[in-house]
Amino acid sequence: MAIDEKSAVERMIGLEDVRKDYPLPHPVRGGERDVVHALAGVSLSVQPGEFVAVMGPSGCGKSTLLHVVGGLDMPSAGGVFVNGEAVHAMDGARLGLFRRRHVGVVFQFFNLLPQLTVMENVCLPLRLAGMPFADCRKRADEMLEKVGLPGKAERLPAELSGGEQQRVAIARALIHRPRVVLADEPTGNLDSHTSGMVLDVLRDLQREQQTTLLLVTHSPEVARQAHRTIRMQDGRIVD
Repeated sequence: MAIDEKSAVERMIGLEDVRKDYPLPHPVRGGERDVVHALAGVSLSVQPGEFVAVMGPSGCGKSTLLHVVGGLDMPSAGGVFVNGEAVHAMDGARLGLFRRRHVGVVFQFFNLLPQLTVMENVCLPLRLAGMPFADCRKRADEMLEKVGLPGKAERLPAELSGGEQQRVAIARALIHRPRVVLADEPTGNLDSHTSGMVLDVLRDLQREQQTTLLLVTHSPEVARQAHRTIRMQDGRIVD
């Protein structure tokens, strides 16, 4: 299938017949390796400022979809376009720059650096982009206020609850004002009350910054907050 680059770049996220194959680590028959088709021809368009939930059973390709959109993994075939840029055609250095400028990622397990304070964790994307710490700190103070964590800047992650750690992760993901935020089960490790608080923070910041949000979830309650929901099965979008 030919890649429709003009159509794809007119959207914030455009996927054109994207495939991602993973060979199994050990031969299974005749000395050949079986291949897992994590994405089996996915096409998707997401508009600027849209909040899209991705649902489906475990192993259906949801996280792989997020990874190829964010340039964390490269497709085996097809076209991936984000903010008008052809992600599938980027080399390693260009991918790193693209992610620092345009993509924020929120993981299920927070992925905060335990030896850094809350302030240092939140500032990390800006520090990697070369911003002086004094300037980073000013913006981080604003973000911590927005996520409801004023006064926690000098705490270590281990001194925070799970919900507080996830709010720190959201502040870190959004501090560089990315065009796209990818959230992989951001409430999956939290109780229902804390999940609601974290989702409210994420949605409020998404609306305020007009960020495009692609969120993987198993929760129908979380998915109902999105503008629309896509469902995946066996590496394909089925609904």
